[in-house]
Amino acid sequence: MSFRGKNAVVTGGAGGIGLQVSKQLLAAGAAKVAIIDLQDNLEEFVKLRAAHPTQSVMIVKMDVANKKGVEATYEEIAKTFGNIDIVVNVAGIFNDKDVQRTLLVNLGGIINSTLSALPYMGKDNGGKGGIVVNMSSVVGLDPMFIIPVYGATKAGIINFTRCLANEKYYQRSGIKFVTVCPGATMTDMFTNFTEKIIFPETSDETYRILDRLNKQSAADVSRCILNVLEKDKNGAVYVIEGKRVYPLEMKPQWTGKEQAL
Repeated sequence: MSFRGKNAVVTGGAGGIGLQVSKQLLAAGAAKVAIIDLQDNLEEFVKLRAAHPTQSVMIVKMDVANKKGVEATYEEIAKTFGNIDIVVNVAGIFNDKDVQRTLLVNLGGIINSTLSALPYMGKDNGGKGGIVVNMSSVVGLDPMFIIPVYGATKAGIINFTRCLANEKYYQRSGIKFVTVCPGATMTDMFTNFTEKIIFPETSDETYRILDRLNKQSAADVSRCILNVLEKDKNGAVYVIEGKRVYPLEMKPQWTGKEQAL
């Protein structure tokens, strides 16, 4: 995939990985980038526009957990941009103590954004097709006992995205779906981490685990996400670790047939 002239949407683009993805897309020649986020980051948005004066940067303040609000946001983006080629869903939170909010933002937000984009991307609706990248996590692949709620949302993202990558959907819509699973990344997620876990008795062990993790930067992850976009492989699941991208072989575990006793 070439990014030059493409129109993109990034959720969670006000900071962390989302902001870095927005920067990378503009640097790679994207014509228009829309950032959807509940947070403000005026200073960074001013810098972004100043660095790319001939490209369009649209900022929409919206909670991805708000289904109707996200639908209206995509309608606004599509009217402004004309078409949408790329969606990168990054928006997410960590707070296992607030179970409902974690579910609504992390899993619900990905679902809301993805489904809201489809009518404006799908060839069956007059769009050009494109690609949606949904950000999960390595803890969606392998359980980490200290963050069960967060991990559950990330596991759900993988399954949701792989379902949409079915070849029947692609033949109809021309939209590819990819999942990325970053390892530990230095973002605001680690701020006051032990105050947001549901089992305070694991705090000491949590600190030991966090100290042992090999952490990467948000910029490292964003560069890998652009590499994934360039690969343009429908249904792929990638781990991003140590500034590198690793494709996973997702083998079926259930065939729907009873095993002979």
